[in-house]
Amino acid sequence: MNLRGAILRQYDKGLNDYWIPPLVACDGDKRPGRIQDGDTVIFCCRRGEREVQLMESFVEKRFAAFPVRDFSRLRFVPLVEYHEKFSKIEPIVSPVRPERTLGEILSGEGKKQLAVTESEKESHVTFFFNGRHSRLYPGQVAEIIPSWKDFKNHPEMKSAEIGKAVVKAMDRYDFIIINFPAGDVIGHLQEMELKVKAAEEIDKALSAIYSQAKSLGRTLIVTADHGLMERGFTDEGTPSVSHTTAPVPFVVVNPMLGKDDIINGGSLVDVAPTILSLMNIRKPEEMTGRSLLKRIPVSSGVVLVILDGWGEGSDDASINPLKAASTPNLDFLKRKFPFTRLMASEEYVGLPHGRSGNSETGHLTIGAGRLIEQDELRLMRVIERRFEDNPVLERVLNDIKDGASLHLIGMLSEASSHGNINEILSISKVAKSRNVERIFSHLILDGRSAPPKSAVALLEKYREELGKTEVVTAVGRGYALDRSKDYTGKTKPVYDALVEGKGECYYGL
Repeated sequence: MNLRGAILRQYDKGLNDYWIPPLVACDGDKRPGRIQDGDTVIFCCRRGEREVQLMESFVEKRFAAFPVRDFSRLRFVPLVEYHEKFSKIEPIVSPVRPERTLGEILSGEGKKQLAVTESEKESHVTFFFNGRHSRLYPGQVAEIIPSWKDFKNHPEMKSAEIGKAVVKAMDRYDFIIINFPAGDVIGHLQEMELKVKAAEEIDKALSAIYSQAKSLGRTLIVTADHGLMERGFTDEGTPSVSHTTAPVPFVVVNPMLGKDDIINGGSLVDVAPTILSLMNIRKPEEMTGRSLLKRIPVSSGVVLVILDGWGEGSDDASINPLKAASTPNLDFLKRKFPFTRLMASEEYVGLPHGRSGNSETGHLTIGAGRLIEQDELRLMRVIERRFEDNPVLERVLNDIKDGASLHLIGMLSEASSHGNINEILSISKVAKSRNVERIFSHLILDGRSAPPKSAVALLEKYREELGKTEVVTAVGRGYALDRSKDYTGKTKPVYDALVEGKGECYYGL
């Protein structure tokens, strides 16, 4: 049975691409293409928080989550930097870390700050919001609520718990950033009714936060990081599970503001400057965004609510889950207080033209208050130049010794913000031109940013190009890119497949 057949067999078991367990190439009793000491691995994914666990298992000397081999001569290179703790490992494309972020400025002013979300979005309200800095600034506190592991049976996620935590703590902090993950997590599922349920539970929690902010004299800002939930179906009528280029809502809730006290035509770069103006703090020169308020009301503090994946879409409730849902509280805030729409994708947040926004880009931009050229755009330019002026890849390929192999781990996807099959194919072409003989591809199947069973079609589409390498592993994104810290249940099976060849066998592409 070839790889296509092995994937189809997983479909027959009721699984989709996201949750397919490791499949490994077999040759009799042998498992060719396993990662060995002295080899080179390029992790061809290009975001961050979902790539950390797997990279840790290969590069951390004191890694103890599960047994790993002593790879003293293995070279493991990320496409981009996934976390600041990997800063000693030079990536193919170096990171941009904006200084003078909102969190840093508020800390310097002695303001007490709280970040509240679920574990699914922990890094977004800390690491990315703080400009890709893993440390919390003095005065910053993070309250992280563990997410359910079974999202489908819990579309409400921990929205109610987030609301309760914020209400309980609000009087002790000058600034609070809140992320409701349910819109993004459930928005990637196919079922319309689950998306509606998620939206309704978020709205209930928002009501409690609004009431507390009102009683304490806080200004409440409600916005989002990117679009997704507003589109339940594609133009072809199939379930939509991908991020969109839709604008996002921006509501400034303060009783001293009128409906017309807001400037239209903004983007996510304007969120931080608006918050600073409300807190009577001068915007630094580094922030190129502007305050969107025509006049500044008195406020005892600011509460920023980020509705993850909550875009502005069609009014047709048959295709827009956010219109099908009962959201009286958000609807009331949008009617009564200053409301506009912000651009959250494409060039407005430093992404390539036509590219949807994502949570990392959104939180990085919100926290920075300026336009940052994102890794994806910078990487695209490097690929267009065929890595000709990329000294890191040149050194990596030149250092592959006789008998050693090059392993490329990346996405079999055309839609994921975590990676595109083009990254594997482009680097393999460069490697071939540098006379690297043994190139193995390890595919991560999508099933979230793309239709849930699209892997087979993509294998057929790219069969000829993939055939120029040896495709020796395939595994679902739910395992390979876990961020829930489930090292033994999710990360270990992937490591064991890559290194030991453990998994269901297939024979040929």
